[in-house]
Amino acid sequence: MTHFGVRSAMLAVSLTRWAFASLLFALTAAAAAQKCPSATLAAFDDHQVLGREYNFWLEVDRIARMQDPQRASQIPHVYRDIFADLHKRWYALDNWMILPGSLEGYRKSRTPEQSVKAGIQPGYPNMFSQGIALTLFFGYPRQTQPLILQDLRSVDPEAISRGIYVAGQMHESDVPDLFDDLKRISFSDGPCADEALQSLVWYSLNSRLHGLGTYVAPSSRALDLVGVLVPRFQKQPERYVQALRELLHFAAAPKALLADLESRDANLRRNALIALADNKEPIPTRYILELAADRDPKMRAWSVGLGFEKRRSDFTLLKPTLAKLMYDPEFDVRLAATKNFGAQGDSICASPLLGLLKEVYRTGNFEFFTLAMSADAVAHQKFGFVSVTERVPLQNGRNEAALKRYANWVRLREQ
Repeated sequence: MTHFGVRSAMLAVSLTRWAFASLLFALTAAAAAQKCPSATLAAFDDHQVLGREYNFWLEVDRIARMQDPQRASQIPHVYRDIFADLHKRWYALDNWMILPGSLEGYRKSRTPEQSVKAGIQPGYPNMFSQGIALTLFFGYPRQTQPLILQDLRSVDPEAISRGIYVAGQMHESDVPDLFDDLKRISFSDGPCADEALQSLVWYSLNSRLHGLGTYVAPSSRALDLVGVLVPRFQKQPERYVQALRELLHFAAAPKALLADLESRDANLRRNALIALADNKEPIPTRYILELAADRDPKMRAWSVGLGFEKRRSDFTLLKPTLAKLMYDPEFDVRLAATKNFGAQGDSICASPLLGLLKEVYRTGNFEFFTLAMSADAVAHQKFGFVSVTERVPLQNGRNEAALKRYANWVRLREQ
C-alpha cells in the first residue's frame, strides 16, 4: 500500500467519529466553568468573518505548497494565527469533514481559486482551512508537539480545548510526549476531562496504521488505561463506556468488568456488555447463559447475538438455552432468537417461526419478509411468500396461502 493509500484508509476510519465529535463541540457550548469551551455556531451573513476565513484558506494553502524547510518553519504561525482563529467557529452542515490529509502530492491539488470557480458554500473556507492546517500538523509532528503541549498546560480553557482537539488527531508514536498531559486532564474531573479522555484514546490508537502500512500496536501505557477506567466505569458507566470499548478491542477483558455482567444493576450490566462488544476474546460461556436468564429482556436479547457470534466455539453448549428464548414472553427476544436460528436454516425454529409469522402478518410488521425467507430456508422449499421488493400490500392472498402451506409443513413435520 502506498503512503497516500495508508493515510486515506486512516482518514476513512476516522471520518465518522471526527464528524460526530465536531458536531458535539458545536452543540455543547456552555459556560467555561462548567463545560469545555467549544466552537460557536457562526452566521453565514457575517461577510467580514467570511472574508477573513477565505484569506486564511489562501494563506494556509500557500504554506502547504512551500518547500522544506520553509514549510516546517511556518507551523507555529499556522497553529497560533490561523487554526486558533478558525477553530472558534462552526458552520451548520459545512464543517463536516475537518480531517488531516496528506502533504504528499499536495502541490498538485486544486488551488482555492480553482475551487471557488467550481462553486462552494460560504462556510467551506473554514472547513478547508482547518483541514489543511491539520494536514500540516500531521506532517510535522516535531514542530507541532510543543505547541499542543503549551495549550494543554495553559490556564486558558479555550487553549486547553484546542490542544485536546489537535492532540486527538496525532499519533502517540509520532508525538509521545502528549500522553501524560492528556491523561492528567482526562482524570482531573475538570471541565475538559471527557473531551481529553476521548482524544487520549484516539491519540493512543491512531498508530494502528503507520508509515507505509506497518502495523503499530497500542503502547502498553495506552492499554494500562483500562485498569484506571474500570473503577470509574463502575461508578459512572455511561461516562466511560465508549473509551473502554475502544481500548478493549486490543486488551484482555478485566475480571472486574466481566463481574459487572452479574451485577444487580441492570444499567451497569448493559454498559458492561457495550464495553466488551469489540473485545478480542468472546465473552465466557457462563456469562452468556446468565444473560439468557436475565430479568431484563434487553439482556436476554443481547445474549442471542453474543451466542451466535461466528468466532465462538461453544455453540453446542449454548444452543439449548438460546432455543428456549424462541418462546420468550417478550417479542424482541423471540424475534432475535428465531431469526438467528432461521438464518442458520435450523429446523429447531420451525414451530416458533410459524407463531412469529402469524403475529407479524396480523400486525403488518415488516419483519414478516425476513421471517418468510427463513421459513423457505428452514424447509428447503419455496412456499410462495411475496418478496419485499414486490410493490404489493404485505397482507394479501398470496402471503395468506403461503402461510397456510408453511403451517401444513410444520404440522406434518411434528407428527
